[in-house]
Amino acid sequence: MNPQLERTTRIDEGTGPDAIVCLHGWCCRTGDFIQQVDVLSQHCRMFVLDWQQRLIERGGDCDFDVICVDIMEAVAEAGIERPVLCGHSLGGFLAAQLAYTHRMAIRGVLILDSSLPLPAAVRDVWRDAARALEAGPYRDVFPGIESPFFVESEEGEIKESIMRAMSMQPPAVGIGLLDAICSYEWDRELAGIDVPVHMVASQHGILNLEAFHAYVPDATSERIEHSGHFITVFHPDRVTAAMKRMLQ
Repeated sequence: MNPQLERTTRIDEGTGPDAIVCLHGWCCRTGDFIQQVDVLSQHCRMFVLDWQQRLIERGGDCDFDVICVDIMEAVAEAGIERPVLCGHSLGGFLAAQLAYTHRMAIRGVLILDSSLPLPAAVRDVWRDAARALEAGPYRDVFPGIESPFFVESEEGEIKESIMRAMSMQPPAVGIGLLDAICSYEWDRELAGIDVPVHMVASQHGILNLEAFHAYVPDATSERIEHSGHFITVFHPDRVTAAMKRMLQ
């Protein structure tokens, strides 16, 4: 296994006028994007922000507006202008909010397997997961929520590393982010995006592409067969190709 997959710090590689800003998912790592960074940093700037570590350092405030403002400030401080914004899982929800609510200056949004719009049934599942984690013990309950994340072919060292890292996040942050994501309807955020949008969905996930296109009719989309949720890690070439298209 590539040890860089376990990276949690900011990644900033490559140069040039084009840039992709990547946002990892719930309790995940910047290293989830390392395979895309290795390829695309030869052609553009790849900026993977450690937004959750920054959240923890700020004291654990999980309010999405606070997170989005911090992301925008970090991107501006890095001197990046009009990037492609790419978000995986919860990072896709953040990307949608940055594009609509905060009107971040971007050239497009690439959403990776984020359940947008958020169906009521999924919202209930995530709220139940938050309450189960809250009742604890956190690390004992955590393995029970992993079934939507992986397919059988993804069993092994990488999966174990992903789950171990997720379970080691501060419980208040893991629970707080689940509650925060469930506090929005997300339909308004989707319908209001006025830049090109592309969605890459996993086969095993819960994303309804028809519902997604009902809110973003001009968006493009694709679904990766035989895939679990962590498509940046287990299907890096497909995600890299989608990023390249967003730059064109």
